[in-house]
Amino acid sequence: MLVILAALPILVVGVLMMVLMWPSSKAMPVGWAVAAIVAIIAWDMPLSWIAAASIAGIINAIDILIIVFGALLILQLLRRSGGIAQISDSMASLSSDKRIQVLVIAWFMGGFLESAAGFGTPAAIGAPLLVGMGFPPFIAAVITLLASGPSTIFGAVGVPIWGGFETVRELASWPVNKNGSSLNFNDFLSDVGAIAGMLSLLVGTFLPVVTIPLMTRISTGSFKSGLKMWPVALLAGVLFTFPQMIIAVFVGPELPSLVGSLFGLVAFVLLLKWKLLPSFGSWDFPPHNRWPGHWEGIVKAGEHITTSVERPIGTFRAWLPYMLVGILLLLSRLPVFGINPLLQLWSIGWDNILGTTISRDIEPLYNPGIFPFLLVALFVPYLHGLNWKAASRAWLDVVHMIIPAAIALVFALGMVYVMMNSAEASSKDSMLIVLARAAAALGGRIWYLMAPLVGILGAFVSGSATVSNIMFGPFQYGIAQSASLPVTPVLSLQTIGSAAGNMICIHNVVAVLTTVGLVGKEGLLIRQNLPVCLLYGLVSGIVAWIVSSLFFPGVF
Repeated sequence: MLVILAALPILVVGVLMMVLMWPSSKAMPVGWAVAAIVAIIAWDMPLSWIAAASIAGIINAIDILIIVFGALLILQLLRRSGGIAQISDSMASLSSDKRIQVLVIAWFMGGFLESAAGFGTPAAIGAPLLVGMGFPPFIAAVITLLASGPSTIFGAVGVPIWGGFETVRELASWPVNKNGSSLNFNDFLSDVGAIAGMLSLLVGTFLPVVTIPLMTRISTGSFKSGLKMWPVALLAGVLFTFPQMIIAVFVGPELPSLVGSLFGLVAFVLLLKWKLLPSFGSWDFPPHNRWPGHWEGIVKAGEHITTSVERPIGTFRAWLPYMLVGILLLLSRLPVFGINPLLQLWSIGWDNILGTTISRDIEPLYNPGIFPFLLVALFVPYLHGLNWKAASRAWLDVVHMIIPAAIALVFALGMVYVMMNSAEASSKDSMLIVLARAAAALGGRIWYLMAPLVGILGAFVSGSATVSNIMFGPFQYGIAQSASLPVTPVLSLQTIGSAAGNMICIHNVVAVLTTVGLVGKEGLLIRQNLPVCLLYGLVSGIVAWIVSSLFFPGVF
């Protein structure tokens, strides 16, 4: 009975979002309320503790929302200045082969947008760009969502890992002992990111090899034209995931997708320009009059969806704000420059909230949303010649865009913190520990296969890899401990699953279909992407099981 009560908040959120199709901004407050009621009735949790846990969730949410705001602000400024349009035009001119265009726009550019801004921007921008280049809107939506998997692991400068797993901090007394040495929480998150990067190299590399044949099969009923491209698709995969893995292992979780996508994009473009890639002819979609009805709606293929701009800007200036973001992030994160400790000197928080033992703080200057996102955003109008009225509208647009995300994050984090701290006033285990022990008893070592599926479910329900990790990170940690599994690879599988879940999550599906004028085709798109999503998660689990057993038997 206690297991059912512990699962009730998550089950309620799942039903509201998956069955009743509520947005997360409405479902998460209900989930928080259910968690609070269950905590009071079944765990005897005092109101002061519920309030303290909720306040800790708000502080954590603010930390994440600062990043979201800064990332979206740069994006909106570039859309108004014409920067995004210029970037897309420069990419479209590289090849007329639609298979190559998918790699450039959906794989590399989509990965870059995910790493720089996150929160659904690759599909919302990439799909309309592909439509403008002549792609059927339905196929453009399918492809951009499928291509987002590996980049989302470290999306929005690593928020799914270092923001999403912040709730795990409360589950142990850090530093912990690891093979005779001390492991602090930030190093633990870096280890999670490192293993996720390795798994992305071993599994995510092959996603373009799957995506292009799937596109040709949808278009012509045959995988053949897409499978021919496997050497180029595999090379594109490696050019992204190999540098992504290197940065994840040696630098940290903020920059892997940013560096991987930029390095891969530049390398791939140069190979195209120098004609060093093998040629497999040119491929295009069937004539327009043979397209099925569900391929196109109110937005027609070939229409370039951009905002009006005062004057065009060059490709270098279009990319310059994101170049500055990458440079400043590298300078602030690499120990050799000595900037990292200075940014962490200032901390704001609340210790022993409302007289409890719950504490939370944030380091504003170390938050990428302020340095470098907001700093760069202040200079974008000067760099791109954007007038103050257009820049002001961009700020207002971001405020309106972020309100639903803020509501969802505040209540999602509040719900998780209540569930984590529900044991403080009783002799029972917390709700999450109760759930973890029940799942561990059922799963055991096979949990390697289940962990990514839980991440997929969380993203599907919540619409966000970060929220999935917030909801299920402590749950996965508890299962690993109860089943005597290493925690680090289990959490890596959680974040890989949550990233894969973005291929099918309701939020992203609705957003991308709205941008290409196909609202109402959600079921068709999810049905198309679901097999790839599940296969991606299961293969990641199998590989993680093998790698952890053979190469990391002593990992924490």
